[in-house]
Amino acid sequence: MRRFLNPKALALGAAGLVLMAAMVSLGFWQLSVYDDQQHADAQSALREPTVPLDTLIGPDDAFPSDGVSRPVMVSGTYLARDQLYVRHFAGSPGRYAVATPLVTATGSAILVVRGSTASPSAEVPSGRVTVRGILEPSGGIGSPPNASGLTNGLSIASLVNAIGPDLYSGYVLLRKSAPPQSPALVAVSPPLPDPSPWSGVRNLLYACQWWVFALFVAFMWWRMTGELATQHPAGARPGRLS
Repeated sequence: MRRFLNPKALALGAAGLVLMAAMVSLGFWQLSVYDDQQHADAQSALREPTVPLDTLIGPDDAFPSDGVSRPVMVSGTYLARDQLYVRHFAGSPGRYAVATPLVTATGSAILVVRGSTASPSAEVPSGRVTVRGILEPSGGIGSPPNASGLTNGLSIASLVNAIGPDLYSGYVLLRKSAPPQSPALVAVSPPLPDPSPWSGVRNLLYACQWWVFALFVAFMWWRMTGELATQHPAGARPGRLS
């Protein structure tokens, strides 16, 4: 214990703590930059150019891996009789997400989440509409809708027998519509897609590097205090010169 009470050891310890605090702070700063890079990369998928739905996925196609969170455009006519109200839908807690089949020129239908409402009721626009939104894959859970159209998830597999036309293997989160969407519905925000694991990885490595430097400073302080204790053992006094 006395090795740490040596004045030189205390001075080295104070300097080391300052250096370690600075290095740890720099590490956390680089980590925050990494998080920002990851978030920006995830957001970039939502800012890609809008493309026609059928250039990404056809009525009988499996959902493409590059189709997740892609902005798409599709035109058709809503099928009012098969409108669904989804409880516990992501992005609309405590409300009902309104999902309406949109029959396209192919004769198949893509589910369009037009917004959310406090009660399972919403008017359906008539006539031809053009929808712009974010394409998302089918949910993993969901039960067939009851007589009122209530369900607990947008699982295409559980809905194929409840909706007349064939369904695309995904759905669209509406962002814009022509004619305009009813203001009675609250827009549902799209989930952020997974960012690339390599986005900002350099900043993550820099963060780890600064923390390793801080550990190295602590190691060097420990080693130097040991050398000081060896040079001046506890209780020993420097001898006189002859």
